[in-house]
Amino acid sequence: MDWPHRHDFYSLVWFTKSSGINVIDFEEYEIKPNRLFFMHPKQVHNWSYSKESKGYILVFAKHFTKELPLELMNIAFFDLKQKNILLLKPLFENLIEESKLNDNLGEKSIISGINYLLLHLTRMASDLEFNKKTKPTTILEFSKLVADTISKNLTVKDYADHLHLTVDKLNEICKDSYGQNPKNIILEKKITEAKRLLYFTNLSIKEIAFGLGFKDSSYFSRIFKQKTNLSPSEFKST
Repeated sequence: MDWPHRHDFYSLVWFTKSSGINVIDFEEYEIKPNRLFFMHPKQVHNWSYSKESKGYILVFAKHFTKELPLELMNIAFFDLKQKNILLLKPLFENLIEESKLNDNLGEKSIISGINYLLLHLTRMASDLEFNKKTKPTTILEFSKLVADTISKNLTVKDYADHLHLTVDKLNEICKDSYGQNPKNIILEKKITEAKRLLYFTNLSIKEIAFGLGFKDSSYFSRIFKQKTNLSPSEFKST
């Protein structure tokens, strides 16, 4: 597997013993004991961890879960408490044992186990300070909607109308949760997707700009440089 890379499945990585750095979508996160990382399809991923690392890795295709709970959409990692460890360790061990059986019942048990695991992670996500700052469903519905419409040139009002909110209310919710207005959040998500496309495809800068809803490729290039301190071509070459 080439590093960095991205894949089209979900992955859970629980380091029970480790140190190092995990890079997800060009953001660095410290690896430390009992930190569980949650990575989504299309995210650019790279890591460097100590040789004595131990833990669990679970990967599953998108169709294994009907729809990912909104509370998990923006969570990069969980720092597990002792009560979480006591709950999750048997779940991971059971999934390992079921995978060894290699029969129809084992497959059904694994699918049920993954969904059961995600339910508990959703509960943990709801307890995180990030999600306590505002109603999680509203802000995360907005985040998911932006991700789903990344190629469209929608306005903040378009998003507010879709969520049955006023523009002022959407602004308030975004600032409470992210400390940014909706326009900046939308732009940052487009820049993140642009980084992915620059790194992993042979699309031209003009094609990427138009594919992300920018009507002017030169404007896209200016915004990209403002956000990253590199032009799109410089980013691609590095």
